[in-house]
Amino acid sequence: MDDRQGGALVVLEGPDHVGKSTQVERLAQWFRQRKRSVCVSREPGGDALGETIRTMLLGESVDGWTELFLFLAGRARHLNEVIEPALRRGELVILDRYTPSTLVYQGAQLGEEVVLQLTSLPVFRRPEITIILDCAAPLGALDTLDRFEFSGLDGWHERRVRYQILARRFGWVLLSGDGSPESVTERLVGVLAQEGIG
Repeated sequence: MDDRQGGALVVLEGPDHVGKSTQVERLAQWFRQRKRSVCVSREPGGDALGETIRTMLLGESVDGWTELFLFLAGRARHLNEVIEPALRRGELVILDRYTPSTLVYQGAQLGEEVVLQLTSLPVFRRPEITIILDCAAPLGALDTLDRFEFSGLDGWHERRVRYQILARRFGWVLLSGDGSPESVTERLVGVLAQEGIG
């Protein structure tokens, strides 16, 4: 298959501390070295409003529905201001977290099906590929001050299982994140090549 040279949205997902952010940057570097135009972003965040929402939600506790709608508002803005323009320019967009995180985190609290309905609204673009990094254990210590990590290892393993179940349900790629950063990048590049993304 010929490499897809138009815009493509690649989502990298998984529980905390499985190397997502590291691999997003390594993938971007790999493609840029091959003269591919790349846009790197993250959720929550990615633009000024998204970063404000991120700071607010990481710093204080709000009820589950408010949290969900703030995340979705930030996503809609992020898509409109950052992702869609980059895709129209033909760039490869590599995104750290997207819909799977919403289903895993907010879905566990509010109900998976209702969260799925909201995240499936037409405003929310479907990625060309979603890859879940799966590790046997966190690659670093969990932050006890981060309210999304305070549940410790038990909570981390619960979220890992939810990612695995959802990956099977929705056809996301479940990829081992164990091993050296170089070996994980090599696996990721191989998966993207199979999808014609290069």
